[in-house]
Amino acid sequence: MPSHNMEGTFMISPAAEADKEQIKDITARAGLFSQEEIDSVPVMFDEYLQYGTDGDGYHFLVYREGERVLGYAIFGWRYLTDGVYDLYWIAVDPDARRKGVGRALITACEEAVRELGGHILIAETSGTEEYASTREFYAKMGYENEATIRDFYKLGDDLMIYTKRV
Repeated sequence: MPSHNMEGTFMISPAAEADKEQIKDITARAGLFSQEEIDSVPVMFDEYLQYGTDGDGYHFLVYREGERVLGYAIFGWRYLTDGVYDLYWIAVDPDARRKGVGRALITACEEAVRELGGHILIAETSGTEEYASTREFYAKMGYENEATIRDFYKLGDDLMIYTKRV
């Protein structure tokens, strides 16, 4: 699904094995994630490579300009549901923020979920100040804050659950 933006040609496509190091680098440099979170992305990527996306596997989409990955998103079917998917991660290279990369990735995830027969995409995030721009992004993209679980991650760090019907 090649697309164009004002900066030139870009493409959103399923991630390839060669993208692993760039995905790890973006995760580490994003500035929001704990070491445990940073370490979990390569594990998810290895499962994606090993098992594929059939059934309940992870789906990795990358936004690239040429050979450079500028962002990625991970989504997958939510167990024991009919047509509900989780947006596990969306991360953009800090040098490419505010250029439409996140918007393009989340839109591609929504389209993919629709094509898979899904009808809801769930995005969970932190309620801390560091994640305020993430919550604003979801709201701008049409997601509703459907639920909040106070002190979920730790005292003072709420779980904010956003949903969008796709």
